Amino acid sequence: MRSLLMLSTVAALALASAAQAQAQATPPAPPPATSQTVELFPADPGSAVVEELLVVARPPGPALWLVEKGGAKLYVLGSAPPLPHQLKWDSPRLDRALGEASLVLVPPEASVGPLQITKFVLTGGGGVRQGLGKKLENRLPPDLLARFVSARERAQRTAVPYKDWKPAVAGFILLSDFRQAAGLSEAKPVSTVERMAKAKGVKVKAMSQYRLGPVLASAGKLSDEANLACLRDTLTELEYDGGHPTDIGTDWANGDLASVRARYSASAAQRCLLRAPGGAGLLAEQIGQSAAALNEALDRPGVTVAVVDLAFLLPANGVLDRLKAAGAQVTSPAS
Repeated sequence: MRSLLMLSTVAALALASAAQAQAQATPPAPPPATSQTVELFPADPGSAVVEELLVVARPPGPALWLVEKGGAKLYVLGSAPPLPHQLKWDSPRLDRALGEASLVLVPPEASVGPLQITKFVLTGGGGVRQGLGKKLENRLPPDLLARFVSARERAQRTAVPYKDWKPAVAGFILLSDFRQAAGLSEAKPVSTVERMAKAKGVKVKAMSQYRLGPVLASAGKLSDEANLACLRDTLTELEYDGGHPTDIGTDWANGDLASVRARYSASAAQRCLLRAPGGAGLLAEQIGQSAAALNEALDRPGVTVAVVDLAFLLPANGVLDRLKAAGAQVTSPAS
């Protein structure tokens, strides 16, 4: 069960969050563009809605959008995890929105059922664990081994927590451990907004649940070469986090969306998932589900607040673009 919980964290990194690495390694070629494909690489032209609002003077606090349709109001807060635990931020606009809201929607959560646990155990880790008698660090090429050891030492970890995992998953677990040691929180700002909502008596609900099974199955089909490529990207992201622990957090808290966007490229987890069979479809499906949940909120009267990762807002055909295409009016509340 502990193994599945760790993989749930990995899946959350892949499907529901982007990270602040400015890619130094060359990303894989993107899949052909279709109506169902959402481009998540830096070459993406970006959301037309976001581009329109980048020129608007920034009120205090993180980027916030007001979406209106048929008398319903939806305030969308763009999140950029991980954020420093000690980051101080204030948003009068968000505070007022929460005072009017009857519901707060937070990012999708993983669903782990008993059948998934049984299958994971019976298949020896679903293809994401090392074979019997094999250890991770004994199988890494010298360049990756040196970077991996350096990273886990910075995270204050021994080789033990990672030794039985294949490179891709080991890298994501190490990235999470490193962020924890560095004082970066993958739960923020969602956990802060949840606390603010509960203090005002506002109901908090996940937008949806995603099944962990397809993510595990996709990760288990990564080739040896893809596993190493995923680890390289993850170490690059980790090294960037270590060198810029507060940059994006400060820019995010100040609402400097242009600066955040300049460094907030597709995460290593997303790139890794795109290397796996069916991975692009899983990412596109997740963005579609988030947009559908917000559209559903707009179908009822009243005010809703939603926290959406900027990785789902910034790309062309992202969540905000889809809401506007469905007939909603999207603006940036000035106060």
